[in-house]
Amino acid sequence: VGGVALLADVRGGGLDQALEEISRRQLYLRWRRLPEKIVLLRHGQSEGNVDRSIYTSKGDAHLELTPKGLQQARAAGSRLKELVGGDHVFVVVSPFERTLQTLLGLYQGGFPESQVGAVHVCSQIREQEFGNFQSVGLHEAARAEQAVVGRFYYRRPNAESSADVYDRVGSFWTELIGDILPKHEKSFGSCLVVTHGLTMRLMLMKIFQWSVETFETVWNVGNCCHITLWKDMGQMEYRVCPNSSFPKHLPWATRPIWIVFKSRRASDSTEEKLELLRKFKFSGDWGILRDQSAEHLQEEEGANDGSGPPPTYAHADVPGHWLEIDRAIDQTENKRISERAEPYTVLDYLTIPQPRTMQREVLEGRLIKGHITQAREIMLQQAREAEPLKWDEVEMIDWWGSRMSYQGKMLRSQAGPGREVGRRISDFAAQRQGSF
Repeated sequence: VGGVALLADVRGGGLDQALEEISRRQLYLRWRRLPEKIVLLRHGQSEGNVDRSIYTSKGDAHLELTPKGLQQARAAGSRLKELVGGDHVFVVVSPFERTLQTLLGLYQGGFPESQVGAVHVCSQIREQEFGNFQSVGLHEAARAEQAVVGRFYYRRPNAESSADVYDRVGSFWTELIGDILPKHEKSFGSCLVVTHGLTMRLMLMKIFQWSVETFETVWNVGNCCHITLWKDMGQMEYRVCPNSSFPKHLPWATRPIWIVFKSRRASDSTEEKLELLRKFKFSGDWGILRDQSAEHLQEEEGANDGSGPPPTYAHADVPGHWLEIDRAIDQTENKRISERAEPYTVLDYLTIPQPRTMQREVLEGRLIKGHITQAREIMLQQAREAEPLKWDEVEMIDWWGSRMSYQGKMLRSQAGPGREVGRRISDFAAQRQGSF
């Protein structure tokens, strides 16, 4: 009878609150068993970092550390010894040779091997697969295509995209904190993950729920540099701790933008073309385009007598041709923006409050003119020395450039229904990321 009554209570919702409390308690107990800190370390300098031609004859998984890379690993071992203190350590390492050698170099540098309670060699955190071998010139060609497609989605022939790597790295992180560490027979104060630069960025993307756009702004840390995550039991999450990372700052992130100024005008030809296309779109009179095209044709060919067959024009009832007109208007609007804009680079992108692409004045001190890539300290110094931008002269910020249509930019940059929901989601992400 008691069992039947209990079952009825469960089905009727009488025990819902108790079950919710049990679930929360289980989550708390799981987080209590997780390490106080998780350290993500990139391998030392490898053969491939100094000689890309080696990829034509040696598999990526077999690339080894250079002598400098081994020195870097030893130096990192000394630093990490101080960071872990007397903690019992759980180590996860990529199966690639350069990461395994990095771990051995850490031991030589003083990282306390005697405190390592377990070493888990995990293929999920290996480097992105680029194919068995990489022919000469493939890297440069791939970089050019990648700039158009985007770093996250671009896939070389017979290779993985960053999106593919994200899926397996995401599964790794979920298993690590949800199953492997909480259920291990021992408790660990620190967890060290020895992996690769891109893999680290994608792991951070998973942990802090970065957008694809944010991921593509973040740069790899240097060889044998590390990022430290500290556990926040109050929120039951991990947060980046710059002061215990090396170097002592958040992951470096930059983003190219185009600032459109009110005082700048597009070229006369662009303005005239846009006016013509808009006029035609409104009227639907194909004669407007016919007359304009005939005029241009005469100018180009020097034909003033009007002889010869007239140009042919699509019929207004064909939907595909209207699509071409819409595309032409959009492309001309984009060209107009680019002619009225100046290129800038946003520095330290991760420190910008959410939602980042809705910010303006907060960019002060984070901007340098042009789209350039230099050492972090040099770029920050340039930003400090730059003249302040007069924001009352700014019409808009184009965060996307040629990768997005004019229509898409207007949708992204203008407030509208659902915008407040988007902001709440972004603010939640910012809370999870702590100082991000």
